[in-house]
Amino acid sequence: MGIQQPISDAVAKGEAKVHFIDVGQGDSELIVTEDKTVLIDCGEREYSGDVIKYIKTLGISKLDYVICTHPHSDHIGGMSDVINEFDVGSVVMPKVQESVTPTTSSYSRLIDVIAKKDIPVRYGKNGVKLSLSEGSYIELLSPVKDYEDLNNYSVTARFVHGSTAFLFTGDIEKEAEQDILDTGANLRAQVIKVPHHGSSTSSSYAFVKAVKPDYAVFEVGSPNDYGHPHKETIETYSDFGCSFLRTDMNGSIVFTTDGKTLEVETEK
Repeated sequence: MGIQQPISDAVAKGEAKVHFIDVGQGDSELIVTEDKTVLIDCGEREYSGDVIKYIKTLGISKLDYVICTHPHSDHIGGMSDVINEFDVGSVVMPKVQESVTPTTSSYSRLIDVIAKKDIPVRYGKNGVKLSLSEGSYIELLSPVKDYEDLNNYSVTARFVHGSTAFLFTGDIEKEAEQDILDTGANLRAQVIKVPHHGSSTSSSYAFVKAVKPDYAVFEVGSPNDYGHPHKETIETYSDFGCSFLRTDMNGSIVFTTDGKTLEVETEK
């Protein structure tokens, strides 16, 4: 199970923190600035209690933005429980074409709680900008178009704080990566949440080259049935000389930035 106690304190003036919360074979990230809090995904439903406790222990009672990258249960399985527990400013999710809209219980619960609490929904797409604190914002880079694969609908978000940046990629695969590249968007980021848990179907050389990360964060469970992260993907990031962090080995991971420098803490 994921940890229940955050390994880092609240933010100081001018700081931002990015938490990669260990939810096994799933994704959950929390961005905390002086004024705003953003939750991206929350893992399977079995981890919702852990995520809720983690956030509350930081003294957070409001999530200004909740980004549901795409409607697979390892990303949004517990999000209905999380949204029930907090004041939520708005939910960001991709607008998925009807032919691939899931009928899963996790997705149905999510839609129901958003409607019940009358939370505004913003559809994630290329070019949307979310303002956070002074000098901090999130730029959404995808989805660029409609897809047959739900993974490619993942909302890709670039969080910028001063001169530092983090790239959150959900489960985008090489097709969506190329579509993002084709928009000419700035992908440069010191930290990347490696797409699709390190699957070889993602992290094309061109995409990673555009990001040029100093840190690659793999959100994976141990063990997992998929063999994530794949050897080819590890080799791609190795070519760029970046440092590797993995939730299966490091537990939860927290980056602190003052807009210029980065510090990292790990649970393990």
